[in-house]
Amino acid sequence: MAQQVELHIQEKSPYNLSPTSMNGVYLNPALPDDLDINAATQDELTKLGFLLPKPTKNSPQYMKNLWNRISSHKWESKNRIVPKFETHTGQTHNHKGTATKKTNNSYADTVWGGAGVNSGTWTGVAGVWVIPYVWEPSEAKGNEGFWNSSSWIGIDGMFTSDDVLQIGIQQKVDASGNPSYVAWYEWYAPWQPTSPPYIYQTDISNFPVAPGQTVYAIVEYINNNTAGYVFLYNETTNNYAAFTLQPPPGATFNASSCEWIMEAPDGGEPNSSLPAFTPVVFTNAVGWGPNASIVPQNCDTLTIENTSGKALTYTTTNYDTVVISFTG
Repeated sequence: MAQQVELHIQEKSPYNLSPTSMNGVYLNPALPDDLDINAATQDELTKLGFLLPKPTKNSPQYMKNLWNRISSHKWESKNRIVPKFETHTGQTHNHKGTATKKTNNSYADTVWGGAGVNSGTWTGVAGVWVIPYVWEPSEAKGNEGFWNSSSWIGIDGMFTSDDVLQIGIQQKVDASGNPSYVAWYEWYAPWQPTSPPYIYQTDISNFPVAPGQTVYAIVEYINNNTAGYVFLYNETTNNYAAFTLQPPPGATFNASSCEWIMEAPDGGEPNSSLPAFTPVVFTNAVGWGPNASIVPQNCDTLTIENTSGKALTYTTTNYDTVVISFTG
């Protein structure tokens, strides 16, 4: 069955797909060095595997701002990363905690801090952020034996759906106080015997990331919700990776939420404990769907609390910006 689904994705994809080292994950084509993204039509870009919606003259300004930022770069094939993957079985970024409503649009949580749009239909999300510096906080290590966090964007998983497609950066501090950073993606869905490895955190181990660098990310449901697409670009190094994923069994494609998150992974507090971190500022934070687009202003916000009820994060939103600060 899995092979049939994979063949279906390859046959139906509007762009060429190349196998990667992981079954169910396909590399998008390298963009031509002479490509003029602004001059190309949406259909031409789609056939090249460049899937960001191209704004029209009637598009909201925030969609134009996102497009201008992404399209201002030269996507040279020499900078494309052919990803090497490392899966951490059992490590997840789905919402396992119970959020407590504080006001009409704010929640206290043990897992996710940040902002999310939790109504409507959303098949794409984008965000730009600077990878935060992390260090040992005053709070004790989590049950994992270290301090752990992830900054990411994603679709689904917020309150009303179990699966979530996401990409981001893990920021960790080990028991000796040493920080480490790695790019990762995940398409979480409840485990089944035929589930692919990437229902758990899957590192892109050869994608260069470091604190203080700016990354762009895009996540989409594509091909009439028959596949997922993730894109990550490091503005500092000019490296990028784009690949298409076979949906795991049990993925429902609810498209009911999109998020910009700083997380205590693996179920949150107290299993994982947040490191101290410089503010995570998502800019050009935009979600879109078949009938609308949206920014996080006035959407739901989440604050991470520990099991004693102490707030460890604080979130603010302003137009297309989400700011998540450490308050522990």
